[in-house]
Amino acid sequence: MRFRITGQGWRLGVALCPAGTVVDLDKPGEWTRLAQGKVPFNAVPLDEPAWRAQLEAFPDHRHLLSGGWQ
Repeated sequence: MRFRITGQGWRLGVALCPAGTVVDLDKPGEWTRLAQGKVPFNAVPLDEPAWRAQLEAFPDHRHLLSGGWQ
């Protein structure tokens, strides 16, 4: 599951994942560990699993999600 952070970044506890960061939850790394399988609202999904996770996490806001993976 891959997505790119947009906007003001993504607050993960005390860390801030900066805008423009591509997070790949299928590969080990700092952001993967901190995200623990979550997908933020302010992200552009880069594959179908990320898009579906975003839809599941924010079902009432589908019209606001970018769906940029296609």
